Amino acid sequence: MRLSRSRMLAATASALAVATRPLRAQTLTKVRLVGVHTDDLTPVYWGLQNGMYQKAGLDIEMVPANGGTAATTAVIAGSYELGKGSNIAALIAHLRGLPLTIIANGVMWDANNPVSVQVVAADAPYQSAKDLNGKIAAVTGLNDIVQLTLSAWIDKNGGDSTTMKWIELPQAAMAPALEAHRFDLCQLNEPFYTAAAQTGRVRRLNPGFSMGAIADHYVVAIYFAHQEFATKNPQLVRNFARVTYEAAAYTNAHHDETVQMMADVTKLPIEVYRKISRPPGATTGDPALLQPVIDIAAKYGNIPRAFAAKDAYFPSPA
Repeated sequence: MRLSRSRMLAATASALAVATRPLRAQTLTKVRLVGVHTDDLTPVYWGLQNGMYQKAGLDIEMVPANGGTAATTAVIAGSYELGKGSNIAALIAHLRGLPLTIIANGVMWDANNPVSVQVVAADAPYQSAKDLNGKIAAVTGLNDIVQLTLSAWIDKNGGDSTTMKWIELPQAAMAPALEAHRFDLCQLNEPFYTAAAQTGRVRRLNPGFSMGAIADHYVVAIYFAHQEFATKNPQLVRNFARVTYEAAAYTNAHHDETVQMMADVTKLPIEVYRKISRPPGATTGDPALLQPVIDIAAKYGNIPRAFAAKDAYFPSPA
């Protein structure tokens, strides 16, 4: 079959156009991550800043929340796909059969790097845990991890947590309210503790650290997803976990490189950020890191019963 010269040229031009056409950019899946924007989100912000999540197919929108329990509730309701929050609310959701699954471990408590401190007003008369009997403590969420750790610390050091009253207050509002004697005790996380301590109006109440009353090493916050979203997008949530652990492995060892970034996120002075202790992010999804919290939460009635931590996690591929 003979082809005319014009048809040959046209065919050649068409073939060249196909060969030289740029490849379509990877399609990203848009997901919203709701949580309190504190220092424990350092790995996520680092991963976003360096395109790590984007390379894994994720377009993450960061959504602020007033507390971990609020973030958990929002994800259960289907308002957002992913969340970061205190683990107690997620444990309760699991036991109630609500559509929530843990997809990654978050910030850790490490006795060698304390980042949460139990404090009282500098002019308060309290000298020990037993002096707090019958007093008022503020926590970010009633029956959350902070109330659990403060209760365990008080009881371990001669006080009686069952005599105390508990009120709910955002972390950022605690130091001013404590200084004004609206309550007697709270637990301040970094960078709020360093910022408050510099004023000289609050002081740490010894001994030890309240978070250490549970164990020397355990996961404090976790990342979770709506169950339906995770089931429909298993590789996506596993990619999120993998990238978050990779980012944490880097940021845990390079705090100086994230100071400006997180000062911008939290709106706190960079001078304060340079002085604070920084909590380590988890680099593994090992459920054993959550088991100490489950066991003591069941003991104190924060959750109805103890169970195997692995049951609350999104399953790994077979």
